[in-house]
Amino acid sequence: MVLGVVAMVAQRRVSTGPVVIAVVGLVLLAGTLDWTSGDLLVPTVLAGVGIAVLLGLRRHHGTRTPIALFGGASSKERSKHLSHADVSAVFGGVTLDLREAHIDSSADVDAFALFGGVDVLVPEGWRVSVGGMPFMGGIDDKTDNEGRVLPDDAPVLTVNGTALFGTVTVANQPKP
Repeated sequence: MVLGVVAMVAQRRVSTGPVVIAVVGLVLLAGTLDWTSGDLLVPTVLAGVGIAVLLGLRRHHGTRTPIALFGGASSKERSKHLSHADVSAVFGGVTLDLREAHIDSSADVDAFALFGGVDVLVPEGWRVSVGGMPFMGGIDDKTDNEGRVLPDDAPVLTVNGTALFGTVTVANQPKP
């Protein structure tokens, strides 16, 4: 539960991955401390609230939210006016492919990796700003824009990564 709250504080917003971690942690804590006295009502209500929040976040932003829990997922975004995306991996891996998307001037991606990996693929010619909070993990910018002169009006993608025992990688091409 604490990992989810720490990730939300690090991202300075509520996003899908950390909410899932916090809700699962709260349900496990409720069972461990016997708050339910054998009744599953409280964990069920908490899980329902968590699902409602997740569905509300997805509709509100209008962006894809690829999530991998104990597995893998990939998503290709083809938005004409990308402004925001969330991507989360918990004990798994996710690839968010933005190479066919269009940014008007700037956009941001919140990437969360807990014991897993998140790969964000961007087209050449985008300015990429990568930052965030790695804890026993890493956040890497592997784009090929080094030494390349980009136009002043090149779109800017800001990737806010939270890597807890995992990795967040931004690159132009998928891993070989």
